[in-house]
Amino acid sequence: MNVKWDIEHVYFYLVSFIALILLIVGAVNLTRTAISFITPMDDLYNPYTHNEFLSHWEEHLGEDFMEQEKERFTSINEMNSKRALKRELFSSLAFIAAALPAYLYHWRKIPKLHNNESK
Repeated sequence: MNVKWDIEHVYFYLVSFIALILLIVGAVNLTRTAISFITPMDDLYNPYTHNEFLSHWEEHLGEDFMEQEKERFTSINEMNSKRALKRELFSSLAFIAAALPAYLYHWRKIPKLHNNESK
């Protein structure tokens, strides 16, 4: 197949290439989000693990208060982590949903351009 490098061909190849890149980015992000969902993140910073700093506060505020704050902090972190995963999931799906129709349309149009030229 001999490619004619006029503006129309370049446009269709370029849009197909960009849409393919967006599909790959969306698929990679979707895979990464799925892995993050299956294996929860334990690497979040938790200020309640630094006992030398917190011992001063425990003396003044009491151990019960510090335990309540630790539980509250943990629940907020879990909620934020779930929210971030949902945001990443929808972002990945948006990449795929936007790029797939553009890719399919433009890529399927290229052979038709070649067939019209050969006639």
